[in-house]
Amino acid sequence: MPINRARAIEIHGTICKACRFNFQKVYGERGRGFIEFHHINPLFSIDKETEINPETDLVPVCSNCHRMIHRKKNTVLTLEELKLLLNEKADIIYSLNRMDKNIYGF
Repeated sequence: MPINRARAIEIHGTICKACRFNFQKVYGERGRGFIEFHHINPLFSIDKETEINPETDLVPVCSNCHRMIHRKKNTVLTLEELKLLLNEKADIIYSLNRMDKNIYGF
């Protein structure tokens, strides 16, 4: 496991910071330790090689949230913008979550 990823998991854990999805809770042992990390400053926006700080430069997000953040290349969402979109749909998410046996933990 790459050092930055291991350190980021140590610091942030493996629960999506946008929607609170927990791969281990849903997939059991197969999901243990699985999470994607979003670079707060997109790599394509950095001109030179730079050191990544796992605490301040990486944020854990599930696969769906990560795709939505990068859905439109010219308008990469911030984590806060994605959370606002999710909050606008909170009642729908909550209903789906209840039907799906509380996979998001709320």
